[in-house]
Amino acid sequence: MSSSASHASPQAHARRSRLVHVTGFLLIAGSLVACSNGGSPGTHSVGGGQPIGAASATGGVLPAAGTTTSGGATTAGGTVSTTGQLTGGTTAATTSNGGTVASIDVTASGGTLSGGGTSAGGGVSGSGGSVTVDAGLGGGGHSGTGGTSSSGGAAGTGGMSTAGESAAIDAGTGSHADASAGNSGGGGTGGNTGGTTRTGGATGTGGTTATGGTTATGGATSTAGCTAVPVTPNATQQARNVLCYLYSQYGNHILSGQEEGGSDLEVNYIFTNTGKYPAIRAFEANSDGAATRCLTYWNAGGLCMFGYHMGAPGTADGYAGSQTKIAGEIDKALTAGSNENTVFNQRLDAIANRMLMVQAGNGVVIYRPFHEAGGTWFWWSMEGGAQYVRLWKYAFDRVINTNGVKNALWLLPYDGSPDASFYPGKEYVDIGGADNYNKAYDYSPMTSIFTAARTIFGTTMPIALHECGPVVDPDQLQSSKTNWVFFSIWTQPYPEQYSTVAELQKVYSSSYVVSRDGVPNLK
Repeated sequence: MSSSASHASPQAHARRSRLVHVTGFLLIAGSLVACSNGGSPGTHSVGGGQPIGAASATGGVLPAAGTTTSGGATTAGGTVSTTGQLTGGTTAATTSNGGTVASIDVTASGGTLSGGGTSAGGGVSGSGGSVTVDAGLGGGGHSGTGGTSSSGGAAGTGGMSTAGESAAIDAGTGSHADASAGNSGGGGTGGNTGGTTRTGGATGTGGTTATGGTTATGGATSTAGCTAVPVTPNATQQARNVLCYLYSQYGNHILSGQEEGGSDLEVNYIFTNTGKYPAIRAFEANSDGAATRCLTYWNAGGLCMFGYHMGAPGTADGYAGSQTKIAGEIDKALTAGSNENTVFNQRLDAIANRMLMVQAGNGVVIYRPFHEAGGTWFWWSMEGGAQYVRLWKYAFDRVINTNGVKNALWLLPYDGSPDASFYPGKEYVDIGGADNYNKAYDYSPMTSIFTAARTIFGTTMPIALHECGPVVDPDQLQSSKTNWVFFSIWTQPYPEQYSTVAELQKVYSSSYVVSRDGVPNLK
């Protein structure tokens, strides 16, 4: 946003759960039989693999949906047979009496629950199935889309953190991006997808946890049916999942977003007044603890976006430096061996390091560098489109090829007058974007800006309102077919003083708007 607009560079369908009963349990002591109802796309491992949304076993592998003999001893095997289908994110969690485990907790995206891997003696789990992220997923993204159950008790679906997960250190702060056991995800703290904490794989009465076993590799997310591919070569699976999800929502729903000011103040204001958290939390990437807070939000079921008021390389970093005009600054920044080039590289590397911390926690960052392209208030845009494109391509190469960032989706962030000369090309951009700040209590959808952006990005690439002041009204968005894929309200005072509480409540209760609890598991 321009300085003249007072910028500091100034959801959803409720998840529906239905009880799916698991039938056909057969206990055969000393032997193991795996049963399945078929291998249709979007199936989950049940027999021994960690189910979606389940808490990881500690000190060994708990064979999810396994059976124990009455009296408390766990059998060497046991057969799990499933007959029902899971549709639209249905969850089943049934425990039988007498010490027999009959607990399955699976969230699917229209997929079929299968017998999955076979539990072997000693608690060894077989490989399971996968969950399909369907590019055609509608309904505000309320159907869960699986998620990764990683080996060794790593985080389960829905952002459920497990004991023993490694912590990322946020550069320059010493703070940890801890994935604290059970604090977030799967309906835990933060209220993400699912609404309640899942306990799939819990032992029956008197049962004991298997030890010495290995965790199945099932429950991974597939992108079958989605043709969108991130511009980053060899992007992480999670980045692919998020991009496919954004494509699935584009034109069908709008994700809610909120810029933070370095704390929880803004997102908590939204939650206090609407009962919902924004689907996207946006950060100033070089603020203390940004990577930590991003991972926390990701593990609670939300998405993250990084922006950065990078100072001109010849001056101090930060907002004031970002508006400093120095003649020939871009040429100096891109000249190898110059002082400006050294500083520019250091600042790019520092932000890349933050994204790598998120990457280490299997998170994704929507990255919008050099925002409000086309404006004349930031140094990166003052010298025109050709120089901006050179800068973008240099940063793209440095972040990806020098630093190894594979979890970023690149958003080209125009100002309110999109200019094609600032567009580096579709091979460098995942998501289009523009921004504008309406006057207080003006909730109009800014259709003309969206239309101008679409003439540059084309009709298929999702386009975001990457910054705004007042919220945009969902009824007006739909009636005008202004199909922003998400909006992001700037930090205070915008949530508090530019939109009424009544309008915020209308937006966050709209079936057209996706809040954090409506984002499917993209892990």
